[in-house]
Amino acid sequence: MANTPAAPSLNNLIVFECAARRASFTRASEDLGISQPAVSHAMRLLEAELGVALFERQHKGVKTTAAGQYLQEQVSMGLTLIDQALREVRSMQATHQVTLAVSTATATWWLLPRIARFKQLHPHIELRCITTDTDLDLERERIDLAITLGSDSFSRYQRWHFVDEEIFPVCSPKLLAGEPILRDVKALTRYPLLLLEERYKPRMDWAQWLAQFGVKLPRGADVFRFNDYSIVLQAAIEGQGIAQGWRHIVEPLIDQGLLVRPIANSVTTDQPMYIVAPGNRALRSDVLHLKDWLVAEASSVPIP
Repeated sequence: MANTPAAPSLNNLIVFECAARRASFTRASEDLGISQPAVSHAMRLLEAELGVALFERQHKGVKTTAAGQYLQEQVSMGLTLIDQALREVRSMQATHQVTLAVSTATATWWLLPRIARFKQLHPHIELRCITTDTDLDLERERIDLAITLGSDSFSRYQRWHFVDEEIFPVCSPKLLAGEPILRDVKALTRYPLLLLEERYKPRMDWAQWLAQFGVKLPRGADVFRFNDYSIVLQAAIEGQGIAQGWRHIVEPLIDQGLLVRPIANSVTTDQPMYIVAPGNRALRSDVLHLKDWLVAEASSVPIP
């Protein structure tokens, strides 16, 4: 079995990148604080290790060969990524940054009205919030916690119950001015229905919700479709129709009088929402603080 050639030293690659960028061994020696012969020796060693000429020695300075030009581009890119990673790590260590991934609607209607309370409790923790309506790879994206619907396998993750998925109709009070409380579920179909079209993760739609009460969505019913739940809620607040309301998101809007429940019926699915974290490592104390706060806020239990 052939021996794999040893990788060049990182120090020689750093010297090479500087010499190639500056087109001069002398200027590279000045930038790096080493002697010009040391730069020249390092480059001869690197060329011998790689078995290819990296420079054309000229009367004044040096010029990279085609191989040298390609290597410079790749090494420069790699050093930039290393520098960026080091700065991010220092920043996270200094500020105790925690990254949370949530849906746009949860961030807008549930998290933002509460986030000041978290900052008061933990002023040293910097919360980095990523809004997404797809499930991300927590490890690859360097996400500490995510809130997700419980329809997937969580074998790779740690998880904690966040809220049950409870869904009921909501609308603007002005939409029902003449009939504040509807007689039965079927009466909902006389009004425009606002529907969230979920592209990535199927959710209970109006037809499925009505079927729980033995009601069929009529053919030709007025159904307005949106692909963003924040827009669905805004349309409901403006009186454009009746929307499906997820309890943990719409309850504050009901408390503020922006939305009402036109009928008391609700459906709780078998897919609760969970807080999840990568399963291959223990949670840092700042991540635990955020997880505990999310659980307590969702259950309305004060944090000691």
